[in-house]
Amino acid sequence: LRQSATQLDSNMGALLSKDVKSEVTALESKATILTADKPGDMAGKEGKHVPKVELRQSVAKVTVPHGMAADHWIQYIWLKDQAGTIVGAAKLAHTDQPTLSVTLPSGTTSITAFESCNLHGVWASASIKAD
Repeated sequence: LRQSATQLDSNMGALLSKDVKSEVTALESKATILTADKPGDMAGKEGKHVPKVELRQSVAKVTVPHGMAADHWIQYIWLKDQAGTIVGAAKLAHTDQPTLSVTLPSGTTSITAFESCNLHGVWASASIKAD
């Protein structure tokens, strides 16, 4: 069960549902956002949880170097622009690869990637320049 980006996701071509957007918004509002610089109680887990962002022209590819198993997986990946608007998101099953590809909307100047691990919380990348 994979639901993806607002634009077409190159992985599956599915559209982001309002439900996925609502789910990641709710997750983010309740969670402490962990980062490479501020891993909190999860220090030592940064390498497998901080999303990696590769930008080629107007396409952002987010990967999370994390294994996917029935008892431990990346549940969601999402990408926000400089205004905090979700520009792409995916709800993942443990059988999916933890990746998301999004064509960025015109006017996007920076992006931040997020992911939610079912055991280790919500993690964010550093914001990167997108123009």
